[in-house]
Amino acid sequence: MKKNSTTNYISREEANQMIEDALRRHNRRSTIISSVLGWILIGGYSFGLFQAVQNV
Repeated sequence: MKKNSTTNYISREEANQMIEDALRRHNRRSTIISSVLGWILIGGYSFGLFQAVQNV
């Protein structure tokens, strides 16, 4: 049995471009996720602080 497969290789430049695109997407998504989590944590902290000040 022979395999009829074609070998399609990508060039070094295409590979580097794909890696750069993946890193760019990762950095964008991680920045958004970190921002959302930061706002949630700051909101929870300030809510707790206001509750503590109100009860004093």
